[in-house]
Amino acid sequence: MAKIFIILIITLCTGCFGKQHSSKHNNVSNINESDIQLDSLPLTKYEYKMRGNLKDDIGDKLGAIEDYARAIKIDTSYDTAYYNRGLMKSAIGDREGELADYNKTLSINPKYLKAYFNRGLLKYEMGDYEGEIADYRLAIKYCKPDADIYNNLGRALYDLERFKESAEAYGEGIKYFPEDYRLYYGRGLARKRLGDRKGACEDWVKSSELGCTQANILLPLCDEYIKEENDSLKKEKESANKIE
Repeated sequence: MAKIFIILIITLCTGCFGKQHSSKHNNVSNINESDIQLDSLPLTKYEYKMRGNLKDDIGDKLGAIEDYARAIKIDTSYDTAYYNRGLMKSAIGDREGELADYNKTLSINPKYLKAYFNRGLLKYEMGDYEGEIADYRLAIKYCKPDADIYNNLGRALYDLERFKESAEAYGEGIKYFPEDYRLYYGRGLARKRLGDRKGACEDWVKSSELGCTQANILLPLCDEYIKEENDSLKKEKESANKIE
């Protein structure tokens, strides 16, 4: 019954605990096909990359892949072109190609945070859970602190029932991002599985205060815990006051 309840909690609360996905964001509008035709003059690697972005925006994933490949042909160390091509290969379902491009991106630039993030998610989808965790740890080691990385690391460890490590990962994230309700929510779940109901309740209350409405579903558990604690203290007091 307890196992079913935990599964129900996770299912109801994915809004605060779900996996994150990184992607490109382009502020391009009113694009038409004439904007992306080949010029009579050779393009630079940056122009091929930008045209690839435009093709992505209009849904031409294969065309974008071709342009990123042209940029890479000009500069075989162009990390952004490899990364963007990996995103396009993800969009067309080419997992092996996607993985190869993220690997190349990171071999060129080991501080490319989004590549670790997306490669970690890809490894999760491919069933390589330890590889996913390793990528998030590499991102923490080489890149600036990122809330999504800590959130995904905590979730990945939780999925493997490594609850102590999960709580620690969320806790590390909270040091850098004390206003991120996802980290408190996730740590609360991990603490609950460790038997630390007091700590779990503190985290869920904080998560709720920061805006995670799904955490409100768990607050009645805290009311029950507080009542049990008060009853226990009352009994201890009564026992101590008994006349010998």
